[in-house]
Amino acid sequence: MDLVEKFDAKGKTGEPYHVEVYQTQKDEVDDVAAADRRSYRLTDGRTVDPLTNEKFRIVQTGEKIYRV
Repeated sequence: MDLVEKFDAKGKTGEPYHVEVYQTQKDEVDDVAAADRRSYRLTDGRTVDPLTNEKFRIVQTGEKIYRV
């Protein structure tokens, strides 16, 4: 997996988070398939699920965080 993006996010309390986006690279993939092979993680290793392009959920805690 390759690191393809980094961005900052904040929780409802204002706590800052740093999110890294990893993607499995394959030859000749379309954009929809590429999005399916992305995984999101906080820099501390916790998994993040994308809810929308701007809203995410930390899997371990259920906390929602928002891209800034």
